[in-house]
Amino acid sequence: MKLTYRDKVILGVVLAIAIFVAGYFALIKTKNETIKKDNDRLSSLEEVEKDYKQKISQIEPLKQTINETVAETNKITEKFVDKDKIANPVLLDQFMQHFANENDIRLTSVAVSDMTESSLNYYYMEGRDIGSGLRSIADINGDYQKQVDKENAESISLKEREIPPTLITQYGITAEGTKENLWKLMDAIEKYDDALLINSVSYQLKDEDQDNPASGSKPEGDNANKPKSGDDKEHKTIEPEDELTINMVVSLYSVYDLQQVNVEAIE
Repeated sequence: MKLTYRDKVILGVVLAIAIFVAGYFALIKTKNETIKKDNDRLSSLEEVEKDYKQKISQIEPLKQTINETVAETNKITEKFVDKDKIANPVLLDQFMQHFANENDIRLTSVAVSDMTESSLNYYYMEGRDIGSGLRSIADINGDYQKQVDKENAESISLKEREIPPTLITQYGITAEGTKENLWKLMDAIEKYDDALLINSVSYQLKDEDQDNPASGSKPEGDNANKPKSGDDKEHKTIEPEDELTINMVVSLYSVYDLQQVNVEAIE
């Protein structure tokens, strides 16, 4: 069939339109797929952004918590003797010497142990649970047991708490001084802010025979030397002004200070 010029023109226009429409829809489809992928990625990035914003919002409270923890921890470590002080025998001797000087106690010899790792137990009163059997019979509603648990809550908590390690050095002395000044020395050590603990104290009259000592742990009362069985020496009272030969061992406890965290680096 022979096409006229007019038919050729119409056919050309139709083909051109068809090609244009096909190309248009092909382009649209590709664009739609690209847009869909971009939307999916945008949604994923928005979730990541949300997560980051949430984490960023926690930075300031975290910084505050860290600073508060360090401050509270250092309040506790301040109660311990400086680690460098107990690790150095010279510094330790200088530190302990002032207790003797201020209380007129004359040191005649000093022995310092190496610093080791030990533990410092919690101090608490552990009461005796008397009549628990009778109480359990009468405790129908459990009120008696609740009261007992309430009264012993602190001691139970400390008993069950883990005991952390500490650093310890022992400082032993032989010294001379009056009984009154010995008591002042022990009171000064006991009341000192840092963690010092008197392990043992023994004493005797300075001019007395070594076989007849008046000694003990932190003494109670003015007991004199007790003679051995069959000994006819008189009981002698030690007066506050009497000169004594003294032996004492003191433990000094230390810990590492918690280092300050660079919270500004937390971003």
